[in-house]
Amino acid sequence: MHWLDIAAIVVYFVVLIWIGLRVARREHGAGESESFLAADRNMGLVQTTASTAATDLGGGFSIAMGGLGFTLGISGSWLIAISGLSIVMVSFLMVPKVKRWADRVKGLTTGDLFEARFDRRTGLLAAVVIGIAWFTFVGGQIVAGAKLMQATLGLGLAVAIVLSGAIILAYTALGGLKAVIYTDVFQMVVLMIGIVFLAVPIGLWEVGGWEGIVAHFEADTATASLVDWGAVGWRTVLGWFFSIFPVWFISIAAMQRIVAARDERTARRAFLLTGVPIEWPLFAIGSTLIGMIARMLLPDIADAELATPMVIMELLPVGIAGVVIAAYIAAVMSTADSVLMGPVAIFTNDIYRKRMAPDASEAQLVRVARIATLVFGTLGICMAWLVPNVLDLMLYAYTFGAAGLFFPMLALLFWPRATAAGAFWSMLLAGSAAVAWSLFDEPFGIAASWAGWAIGLPVLVAVSLATRHGHEERPDLFA
Repeated sequence: MHWLDIAAIVVYFVVLIWIGLRVARREHGAGESESFLAADRNMGLVQTTASTAATDLGGGFSIAMGGLGFTLGISGSWLIAISGLSIVMVSFLMVPKVKRWADRVKGLTTGDLFEARFDRRTGLLAAVVIGIAWFTFVGGQIVAGAKLMQATLGLGLAVAIVLSGAIILAYTALGGLKAVIYTDVFQMVVLMIGIVFLAVPIGLWEVGGWEGIVAHFEADTATASLVDWGAVGWRTVLGWFFSIFPVWFISIAAMQRIVAARDERTARRAFLLTGVPIEWPLFAIGSTLIGMIARMLLPDIADAELATPMVIMELLPVGIAGVVIAAYIAAVMSTADSVLMGPVAIFTNDIYRKRMAPDASEAQLVRVARIATLVFGTLGICMAWLVPNVLDLMLYAYTFGAAGLFFPMLALLFWPRATAAGAFWSMLLAGSAAVAWSLFDEPFGIAASWAGWAIGLPVLVAVSLATRHGHEERPDLFA
């Protein structure tokens, strides 16, 4: 890379840390913990939308989509289309109910939600399950950002992991969720401008537009499927849906953005806009086209997932390329900071405040949250060092959380007859079944999360019908 690009990347990351410092200096005294853990519950439409989008697109999607465009072609864009559809559905099914509850009782975490609807035992189990699942996800995102640094800056993987982790920890520990959201806005604006409005038009100009892409790939029968919108097939699309849709109901990042939004209308509109038009069609088609353009201009790329950053460096002018690459790396890391804040909030709120120090002051809660951020973040970096495989970490996180919590979450929101005993045993047995199924390498080709659901749903229904509501339960909470 040119020295101007490297300078742009350094300046970019300095800005991220500066945002964390600004937030930390402005938030003291009364309401300090609300700022750190809930962003004051006052984020506007721009902040909520950009942060929701950056958190989702910044993770595996931002890496994967260039790779899918490179290997599968335009039909790979349906992956993000499915994610966008899932977010739109969640904006109608989940967002209004959770936001009204969170504002009414100052609810903060998934554990709070399950405790309010069921009981303390079920709430604690939900908090532990979701906290462990998303903590595992932290390491995967740190590795993702490190691999991009390795490819674009020529750093060793060990140095890149430490550097990407240190940057995340710096601004997250300083400003908490509010700093995370403000940095997400900055990252999302630069990323969308860089990829959708700069790299895609320049790339299309270089290859002769869509007509040039079609002519190039259709000239060879081996690559003709790359310009076929239906090449992936409906079974693959359906599999994508069942992998992505459940995760939105148990996502720590989704929960935090709902809580942090100014009001119900803001939260609902933010999720709608994230789904359409940000995820689809803008990012879905734009990022896939970048991968296809990379296939034309740089066909010898060894790692398809590096197609987007490599073609950005090839297409964009010196200096601008550095900023966009920095935004791309930071967008990947934006998922890491969001999922890191989830376990931090769960430990601070569900463990420390509720069970260890119920009389803790605002300053104590923030101090504990900052220490938890550093500890969990460091553990995440160590995990990333020991298991430097992004996909494996992401799949384990998704499987563990989705298998245990998906059906209890649906029951919590939509089935008043569900009991605390039903939810508790469903989570425990479904999560255990999914882990066991994974350990046996998913026999018969059945995904571990599906195996968990096959256990969790009947257990939830049978135990709920066989038991009564306890005195702590609120079956009418979302009626």
